[in-house]
Amino acid sequence: MRYLSLYGLFFFLIHGNTLCAQSDHDSRWLAAADATNPLAFVTKIQGEPGFSWKDRGARKINLTSRLIQPSASVGLPFIRSKNPDHVYTVYRLEAFIIGQSFPETPQLDAVGLSDLILNDIVVFNRSWGLVGVGPGLIIPTMRPEAISGGKWSVGPSGVLLITKTKGFSWGVMAQQYFSFGGDDDRPSQNFMLLQPMINKLLGGGKFLSLNSTFKLDWENAAHSIPIGVNFGKAFARNLSLLFGPEYVVHGPNEGDFTFRFQINAMFPTDN
Repeated sequence: MRYLSLYGLFFFLIHGNTLCAQSDHDSRWLAAADATNPLAFVTKIQGEPGFSWKDRGARKINLTSRLIQPSASVGLPFIRSKNPDHVYTVYRLEAFIIGQSFPETPQLDAVGLSDLILNDIVVFNRSWGLVGVGPGLIIPTMRPEAISGGKWSVGPSGVLLITKTKGFSWGVMAQQYFSFGGDDDRPSQNFMLLQPMINKLLGGGKFLSLNSTFKLDWENAAHSIPIGVNFGKAFARNLSLLFGPEYVVHGPNEGDFTFRFQINAMFPTDN
């Protein structure tokens, strides 16, 4: 009996470590998948500082904060989804604290809170991936004027994400906005934020992500096209980090170089 007990203890130590390692691997894989999925059913709190180098010595710091909250509802919190596994809502709030310096045009120097973006996206879970649609709203902060559009704007938002191949996903997020109010002295707004997404999970919680946001300004026929690649790693089920460079290849900000870093905290949400 003593030898059986010793053998059992030895078996537990060997296979217990294997099971723990497998569990940790699965946890980081799921965390990496959730980190790269904008419609994942997990609460996310993201802090993303970006440092931009511009022409003629100009510099810009953009601290983006995001709160992404899923809900077992349809559009509004009090409308309960009949099948939250297949239809649910993701609420998304983005805030931008910006500091910028333009040595040759000091009137553009500014530090403050830029316009807020709020999205309400109803998500449909399909065998091939996810699709989401809903309204978006831009809330102007007005001051300082150099970093605010000064206009209330509204429009449709849509997300398409193909996840059929394990470890690989691709898709696009589009947000179209039209101004309807705000400062009468500021120009009207009519633009789209278009974010192509290509994500590859590499194992061990590591992942590559291409998800630069294009700004297609229909009002002024000025389209900003950045290209960037990010490397990320999930360190635990509820924490991931991401960093990478981005370069604007076309548009008013052509030649801008930005380095981004993101901390992403994730929390499971009951449905």
